Amino acid sequence: MVKVIAIAGAGRSGSTILDNVLGGIPGAFSAGELRYLWQRGLIEQRLCGCSRPLPECELWPRILARAFPEGIEAADMVALSHYVRTRFTPAARIRALRAWYDTKLGPLVMVLDELYPAIAAETGARFIVDSSKLPTYTYLLSRVPSIDLRIVHLIRDPRAVAHSWGRRKEQLDTAEARAMTQTGPARAALDWVVWNTTIRSLFAGEPGRYLQLRYEDLIMDPESSVRRVLLMADEENAPTPHLQGNRVELAANHTVSGNPGRFQTGTIELALDEAWRRDMPSAKRKLVERITAPVRRSFGYS
Repeated sequence: MVKVIAIAGAGRSGSTILDNVLGGIPGAFSAGELRYLWQRGLIEQRLCGCSRPLPECELWPRILARAFPEGIEAADMVALSHYVRTRFTPAARIRALRAWYDTKLGPLVMVLDELYPAIAAETGARFIVDSSKLPTYTYLLSRVPSIDLRIVHLIRDPRAVAHSWGRRKEQLDTAEARAMTQTGPARAALDWVVWNTTIRSLFAGEPGRYLQLRYEDLIMDPESSVRRVLLMADEENAPTPHLQGNRVELAANHTVSGNPGRFQTGTIELALDEAWRRDMPSAKRKLVERITAPVRRSFGYS
């Protein structure tokens, strides 16, 4: 089986940072947000983490040729991925709907059952890091027979998440200049509640392969946080020479998609981003607090 560490949680929770750090461990391969391989990587030909269009990357064409020697149609995979969209979250969460949902996911399960072993074989990795985050995609991975799934549930203060979604960020993996998607505070807060409660309800009952990790703890103490992840993944003896205190040495990677931070290389100093405390308008902050109140407190955010 192929060991996959899936980073799950709401968007803008620091998954790219954690993906980069874990991907620097000897024997790891950082895939980025692999759920976007078909649309963003192959159809739109966005940049791989190595800064080349993904179809021209030195690695991904070899992986795809190994996984699918007769070829594969990216457009067909995008169509199959329709059932992984956020709107199908209730189908993953409600037990009575799962048999129907598993049937819909079946063809995509078969594809991923070839893809992830091909990634491991081509890279020689002991484990793959996938920061796709989406609850339905994490559920999909749990149905793939060849995957030994371990889940890091990365959680960040919803006020910080909402503030990040409202800020303008430049997209760095497209040929033309464009901004990343921006979302209003109400939508960001609702997504934070739905995504985090769904991930917890699906996987928290399996402590051997599920770990809750707060973004704030990751940034304040990266070494201890990474050790917790590795212990959960049965990789406790893995060395972390690239991580010293709050400094991490990042090499070029082959991530499919993710935050623009995936293109960073060299020595990076991790620092807590709490700009929301200073810059977030009071009305927006109170709106997020009202929407997330009960769930926020259950995750330790007062």
